[in-house]
Amino acid sequence: MSRFQAWFVHMLLSLSVLCATLDYIPRKARDEKANYAIIASSISLGLSFLTVLGHLIVPVRKKLVGTLVEMMLAIIPLSLWVVGTILIQNPESWFASTVNTETGFEEIQYANIFFFSWAVLFSNLYLVSAIFVNSSFYNPDLTIWVLLFAVSATLCGSSATLKSDICALDDIKTCRRTTLGIAIGATVTALSGISVLLTGLDKMLSTVHLFIAFICLGLYICGVIFLTSASGPAVTMGSIYFATWGGAWFSTYAFARGLAEMFGSSLVQPQ
Repeated sequence: MSRFQAWFVHMLLSLSVLCATLDYIPRKARDEKANYAIIASSISLGLSFLTVLGHLIVPVRKKLVGTLVEMMLAIIPLSLWVVGTILIQNPESWFASTVNTETGFEEIQYANIFFFSWAVLFSNLYLVSAIFVNSSFYNPDLTIWVLLFAVSATLCGSSATLKSDICALDDIKTCRRTTLGIAIGATVTALSGISVLLTGLDKMLSTVHLFIAFICLGLYICGVIFLTSASGPAVTMGSIYFATWGGAWFSTYAFARGLAEMFGSSLVQPQ
């Protein structure tokens, strides 16, 4: 996908989240979280629209593409979407998903907001990576750690929100596994946050990378086994389900890159 196509897709995804939020939540029912989603998607839409125009106008394109300006135009909405996705996916927000009063499990309330908020986050991360790839500061590990941070924070927040309802309505095993989800999410959020900082400052050692990725992978293997099983809180599709599998995928990738950096492999070469 070309840079222009990526920006155009990101613009459409931002528009989708904005329209879905405005359509689903009445003006009088909007709280701070809904307003944040509207503001974040509006800013993301505006910046991506301006960038698309810049790509179409030749004199502007020469001063925009691959420059610090384009990088900032991608990083600003990314910072908003990392927080926004966590808020949107939280069942307590009651506009992307809600809590089933009979089971205590999460139910997707409005699929457009739920899925497009994830899509726009991944689209934004792709944009940042595509811009950084031609920069001397590019480090592909930073992207994977940010993704792992986002899904882990979502896992922790969603599990914490659902715990009281699940423990009140379901058996003790499901309650304990929800607590496990909180612990896994919180631990990996902290570890990936440290990794983001170290990688961003170019202070991440290969041994530290491998050690942190190994812990994260081990935790998410336990998460997949216990959270998505028949007695787990992620037995149905929702934030916990997608965050658990997303965390398993990203931690596996981070661990594979750590092995490659330690022992040498073509996997460490940017694609």
